[in-house]
Amino acid sequence: MADTPGAPRSLLEGFKSVLLWIGGTLAGISALLYTSGYLVTRSHLAMLGLYGLVEYGSDHFLQEGAKFVTTTAYTVLRPLLSIVAVLGVAVLAAGAIGWIVRLSPADGRVRRARKRLGSVARSEAVRRVVFALALLALLWHVWHFYDDYERPLAVADLLYATPSRPDGEIDALILAGDTGTLHARFEGLLWGTLLAGLLTCVAWRVAAPWRSRDWLVLPFAVTLALYVVTLPMAYGVLKRPVRYALVSLSGESGSLPGGEATYLLDRKSDGFVVWDGATRRVLWLPASGVRRAEVRGVQSLFGPKRGERP
Repeated sequence: MADTPGAPRSLLEGFKSVLLWIGGTLAGISALLYTSGYLVTRSHLAMLGLYGLVEYGSDHFLQEGAKFVTTTAYTVLRPLLSIVAVLGVAVLAAGAIGWIVRLSPADGRVRRARKRLGSVARSEAVRRVVFALALLALLWHVWHFYDDYERPLAVADLLYATPSRPDGEIDALILAGDTGTLHARFEGLLWGTLLAGLLTCVAWRVAAPWRSRDWLVLPFAVTLALYVVTLPMAYGVLKRPVRYALVSLSGESGSLPGGEATYLLDRKSDGFVVWDGATRRVLWLPASGVRRAEVRGVQSLFGPKRGERP
């Protein structure tokens, strides 16, 4: 009975700890989504040439971040599900073989062999060889993927570019609407980032007994951090859709500037930001001068009605 008064207090403390954990987790997830969404939006607007002309709020960043995380998770999990199924069968088969071996007279020899293999795997020489191989793999990874990460970030001001003379390969793919190739390039960068993460984990685990582990793993961690930051920016160029609403705006005296190829880029309480595909201009129209706005569909900014530069 002496412990009874303390029970409600322990329960309340446990409940408080759970609430703090939930709050911290939600704050961390929100920060991740916001940061990812900001990087996606920033690179997407820079790619179009609209950065500084169009401004979005925190809700938009959270939504874009959620799309990025969901898309990347689905891209990774889709092929991994089949791999997990195969590994599950392999684990069951290994368990069955191990059970049979334990019942056999050769169980002692198997245990001695496993012990010798375990001691070899934990030896210093093997650790050095594995770490050297991981470092060589990292160097190959950087050499192979560096340009692939850099190319999407170099795409800029596509709305004002000449469609018949694109500046680069990715520019040409975006202008041509080749989403299949663009998505495949993003998936390659995603798997490259996961490979960098795997190499970092291997290096951290192998270097565990060494006092200089932090310095040895630093190149792996820096490379992984750069790829993680760059990935949402590449998503904004390679995978973020360039489809916007086609609108018709009219005022008191009739139709406002902008023809059939007028795209709504942003709407604020004080006005509309639109892209006139015929004249290739960004227009800001005050809300006080717009009497009627009609959405006629959704289309790529680089659709068939996009004007050519004379």
